[in-house]
Amino acid sequence: MADASDAQREGRPTPGGRRGASREIAVAYVFVCVVTWLLTRLRHQEPFGDYVHLAVGGLFLTTALKLAQRQTGGVEHFGLSLAGLLEPPEPYDRSPGPLGLFDLGRAIVHALPSAAKEFGFALAVAALIFPPFVVGFFLWHSPAHAFHWNPPPDLGSFALAQFVVVALPEEAFFRGYLQTRLHDVFPGRRRILGADVSPGAVIASAALFALIHFLVEGNPARLAVFFPGLLFGWARARRGGIGAGLALHALSNVLSEFLVRGWL
Repeated sequence: MADASDAQREGRPTPGGRRGASREIAVAYVFVCVVTWLLTRLRHQEPFGDYVHLAVGGLFLTTALKLAQRQTGGVEHFGLSLAGLLEPPEPYDRSPGPLGLFDLGRAIVHALPSAAKEFGFALAVAALIFPPFVVGFFLWHSPAHAFHWNPPPDLGSFALAQFVVVALPEEAFFRGYLQTRLHDVFPGRRRILGADVSPGAVIASAALFALIHFLVEGNPARLAVFFPGLLFGWARARRGGIGAGLALHALSNVLSEFLVRGWL
């Protein structure tokens, strides 16, 4: 009997059907939207403001992992394992260490080769996409002065936060859980630039990604994240996991910050 993974590879709805998948997606999305909106209302309130982004990231990541673990194939099927980094360790005789630090260290070492491949793929895509993006940014904003080097005060911490606090949770929920589950609603596939893509799933996940940004900030300009959402969705389909999309997402945020600080 074919399982959920077989059905998705063949472009067929998984057990439970489109109605069940649509209902689960709607409940999960409304839940994260409502909780995210409530949490972001605290961003100007001391002492909560400094922890809002961390709380939202934890919400996205935990929700994605919990929902993925309920489905056939678990986190690996949903592209969330990150070479085992986000999976609980298999039982073995080795000590997990204080607070599980030994297990974490072993998971990081195990994930490094895969991480290098995914980051290399992201850099190759960025080399193609970022130059026209910079040109488009310049033409759209028509800055009144030449670009000047004005990096964030703590570039290292900022970049790390974009990877761990922003890109990882958002990619886990939108491209890991949501896009994968949307394959049950839009099972048809097309070959696009080397990836077997469900156009409906990629477009829908990008649209929901953009909508939550608008709901949280109330700025129609935030709907523009729909377009990078398409790119991240394609990367998810092309690589089979969220690693490359995660790196592209974080690199895009860092580039945008540099452009805003340098031109606007």
